[in-house]
Amino acid sequence: MNCLLLSLLFITIIEQVYGRFVTFSLITFGNEASVTFGGKTLPLKRIDNYSNVHSATGICPDEEFEYTYSVDGKPEGFSRVLPVNALTTHNEFFGRKDTIRPLKGLGYPENKPRWTRSIGKTSLFDDSYIPTVIFDADSREFFKSGNDTWTLGRFTIIIKDEIFTEENVPTKAQNRYQDKFQFRIKLEKKIHKRRVFKFRSNSADPAFFRQSIYGDVAAAVGNPVHNQIVVRIYLSDGTPIGLYLMIEVTSSKSFIKTQFYGNEITEKVNAPKTLGFPLDCSTGADFIPDHSISAFQYSEGENNEKIKYLIEAMHEIDVNNEDEVKKFSKEWFDMDIFLKALALEYLTGDWDSYWMLTTNFVMYDDPTESTDKTFKYYFIDQDFDLTFGLGLSSKINTFGDEFPSQSYKTLIDRSWSIGSNDGPTREAIDLFLKGGVTTKMFENHLIDIVKHVFNPVALGRRIDEYVDRYSSEIEWDYGFEKLHIGADPNKTRYEWKYNDFVENIESTGKQSTPWGLKQWITMRAEAIAEEFDFEWDKVPLEPREIVKNTDESFNLVNNSNKNKVSSSACSVSHHSSIIFVTFISIILIGLLL
Repeated sequence: MNCLLLSLLFITIIEQVYGRFVTFSLITFGNEASVTFGGKTLPLKRIDNYSNVHSATGICPDEEFEYTYSVDGKPEGFSRVLPVNALTTHNEFFGRKDTIRPLKGLGYPENKPRWTRSIGKTSLFDDSYIPTVIFDADSREFFKSGNDTWTLGRFTIIIKDEIFTEENVPTKAQNRYQDKFQFRIKLEKKIHKRRVFKFRSNSADPAFFRQSIYGDVAAAVGNPVHNQIVVRIYLSDGTPIGLYLMIEVTSSKSFIKTQFYGNEITEKVNAPKTLGFPLDCSTGADFIPDHSISAFQYSEGENNEKIKYLIEAMHEIDVNNEDEVKKFSKEWFDMDIFLKALALEYLTGDWDSYWMLTTNFVMYDDPTESTDKTFKYYFIDQDFDLTFGLGLSSKINTFGDEFPSQSYKTLIDRSWSIGSNDGPTREAIDLFLKGGVTTKMFENHLIDIVKHVFNPVALGRRIDEYVDRYSSEIEWDYGFEKLHIGADPNKTRYEWKYNDFVENIESTGKQSTPWGLKQWITMRAEAIAEEFDFEWDKVPLEPREIVKNTDESFNLVNNSNKNKVSSSACSVSHHSSIIFVTFISIILIGLLL
């Protein structure tokens, strides 16, 4: 009884007299950091030799209070506010005022088909937070030269409440003709069950958000699609590399496992022991009988033989027979997902895709839905950097500035042969979009997508959220010279200024596109609404909410490449407070005994 009473009295004293213990965590490339609140200044200690996170724990008031950071004697210049009941500031970035800023997303009617097999974003792709990626300073040569392949000495990513790090990470560069080139990494240890990532530079996009918006729409309408997050990248000595879009690699096994065999509520993955073979499709990948299938590229130890059986099945169905279409969709090829993907390719002018270049998609056969005689495939689009009018050549665009106002029907009966390996026809388009049940399915999906998502109201709000959140990040990215200088005389090198971003968000064309981002969306949506005689939502639909498993011991990945910033090794307590609390405890023990 005495022990219980002692515990209650002790807790009461701590709460009523001293308030709460709060952990402050700050990312900074300076040497000495501190936090000031309530007239007290608490020094922050560096928690490791790679993340540049400085942290301390102090006793703070229970009520909402203001606090400020200083680094090397220089204050941020603004105050932050810690809400009531918060016990951590999360991993804050020096100079960024809003650490957490939830973004309004895209909604879609609940009665429409949606993808429910993924583990979801997880905290890794939580877009209320802007992660920081840090590579070791010795990797400067890679970001300067843009070598094809490299081994990075150390990769570290700091997300809201966690730090992940790994040494000796292989990487591969692409688009080295741009100053800020893109690259990919493959980790040995998983980060929230993912291990292969691309860092997309968005070099051709003055508005920066085209890839992000495409991914948002695909996810909202219920298609499997990579997760994504905007990140800042630095070297460990503070050298800025740039602002990137970090995405999953769609053809990777970790993507397949988390996208097809996950539970979004628990974030668990229950994949079969033997997966299907994800095929990474390059130019020339079309569904033509008795034709080469070499463009359906497979990984080492796998094959693409089953795709031939899908192609045969495609050519056996009667698209005017609803029962046959349903049977084919259930046993062979998810038609709702495929037709929605085609709708997005058309809506965004995604010319580096199946419809316009027979490339940049993944075909995955799910063994849990296949039999000895049928192989169930899914179509997954990827790489959305050449969309919303970016780099659209005259070979595809035969309508000039009015291209976004054209019907999808202008892309049906035409000859293609856009690239050296691209054929003159589109087999799946000819099979499914020239009439019958499948054409009606496509048009219904197209109408639904424009009515609820791809319109100036819904996408306009999402873009405005991006602008509000990331404008200062883009101003930072467009404001410094990159380590690498693109120098291919046969490629266009883009150099954007912040004003290019501001103007191209709206309706001002730039070097890489005649259209602004919002302008393209408005033109496309208006043309389709007129063609099919409907109106889009006057108020955006809200996205559905997922109730997560709140058990921290489950949600935190148990990997050796993760460090919890709130761990005792990272904390520094206010010593005088601890001494006083200890003194009060001794008195209480004496009274009770």
